[in-house]
Amino acid sequence: MAETVSPEMRKRLLSNRQGKLTTQQWTDMITEPLVTVLLLIAPVIVILGPRALLFGWTACMAGLGVLAVLAIVSLYRARRYARMPVLFALATLSEQSAVFWKFWQPPAMWTESGEDLRFSRRLAPNLRIERDRKYLVYYLKEAEGCVLLSVAPADHPDAEQWKPAEMFAARLKQRTS
Repeated sequence: MAETVSPEMRKRLLSNRQGKLTTQQWTDMITEPLVTVLLLIAPVIVILGPRALLFGWTACMAGLGVLAVLAIVSLYRARRYARMPVLFALATLSEQSAVFWKFWQPPAMWTESGEDLRFSRRLAPNLRIERDRKYLVYYLKEAEGCVLLSVAPADHPDAEQWKPAEMFAARLKQRTS
């Protein structure tokens, strides 16, 4: 059972239990929309790049404008996610998530209090989640749904060290007030 939690997941659990995102999680959240924007801009650069010399300063200013917009979006997201509270729940897999053929979707889980956690994204490494088993779950809540940060079986031998630390409650209180 000790092998079920990868070293990367352990690292994330230890950081999330303090109420913090790992550097990798934070970077992934900030740069997520940039990938889409860059994929959309790449054809424009390929098509108009050679012609940029003909446009001179206009092309240069347009390029700087695009970079400025990307920087502003990144800074806004960095500030937003730096202040967003990391949440914790002891949860089990919901019945609809247990269908094998939906393996690509992040799991939907139920907390002990009956809250439905629908994950729209996952930043956690893959972990096989089983029915009728409790899991320690760290997540963020966004308008589109929850973001799964890290998850581990509650009955794992190391589970006690992955539960929220004293600093977790202080950070949660600070970020929600």
